[in-house]
This record gives sequence, C-alpha cells and structure tokens, in this order.
Amino acid sequence: MKKILMIIALALVLSTSVIAGTLAMYTTTIDNVAQGNVVAKEFVLLKGGTDTFTENVKIAPAETVDWKFSVKNYDGDIVSETGMDLNFDVDVMAENGKSVIAPLEVTVKNSDGDVVGSVTSSGKIQFNDEFALSTSGQEKVYTVSVKWPGNSDNDLLYAGADYGTAVKVSVTGTQK
Repeated sequence: MKKILMIIALALVLSTSVIAGTLAMYTTTIDNVAQGNVVAKEFVLLKGGTDTFTENVKIAPAETVDWKFSVKNYDGDIVSETGMDLNFDVDVMAENGKSVIAPLEVTVKNSDGDVVGSVTSSGKIQFNDEFALSTSGQEKVYTVSVKWPGNSDNDLLYAGADYGTAVKVSVTGTQK
C-alpha cells in the first residue's frame, strides 16, 4: 500500500508540474510601441501687396477712377495649407454726412478682366473666388472701377461738397 501511495503521490507531483509548466502565464510589456501627435495646419489670408485705394479722390462727370486691391494666402515663407473659399463684399454707400453720387457706376473685375459684379448709385457687390490647395503662395488681384457716365443734364445736381460715395471692401476666407 505504501508503494501505491508513493506512486500516486509521484504521479500527482509529475502531473502538477507538467500542468503548471504548460499553463504558466508569461507577461511582457513593450513601452511606446507607437506614438504620434497632430499640429494645426497654417491658415493664412492677408491683404495683398496691391492696394491703390485712396481717400477723397475727386471725380466729375465723364471720368473714371480705377483702384486695385489684392488678397493672398501666404505670409513670407508660410503658405496656407488648406484650400480656401473666398467671399467678397464691396459696399458702395454714401460717405458719412453726405449724399451718394447717384449716377456713379461701380464695377469689380478679377485679374482676367472678367466683371464679377457691378452696382449703380449704392448697394453691395458680392462675389466668390477661391485659393486652390498649393505649396506655393497665391495672390488674387481685383480692380474696382468707379465711373461717372456724365450723360445727362442732371449731373450738375450731384456736384459739390454735399455729395460723396464711399467704397469699402471686405473678404472672408473659409477652409474648403
């Protein structure tokens, strides 16, 4: 009986050792398998180098005044890293304390010479453009023409210091 108990004990020790060895759990930790971060893209919309608008320019019937302005999507070496939709508002209104010069025709043209909007007397010209995604900086140039046709006898009614028309341009850029 002692021999049987010893064989059973030995079998139990062997089986426990085998099971413990095969079912043992091993743990390994690998630090920093992957790592990353995100950085905001550049979004640049600035007044361009072209701006010929001036204050208190005098105009008479049969004359035209042309002004240029531009916007750009870069600042030195920093270029906008997104495509951009541009929304322009050109407000044509009476100058403070004056009445609008009613016969004036205001027209806006893009750099290709295409008319993008016009208004007579006063109002708002709204138009859209875009900066396509590009690694090089871009600039868009526009011309605002203020024309007094001078084709009627009532032009004299708008002469003098009581009349003045102001033109104001604003632009909003939105990421595509």
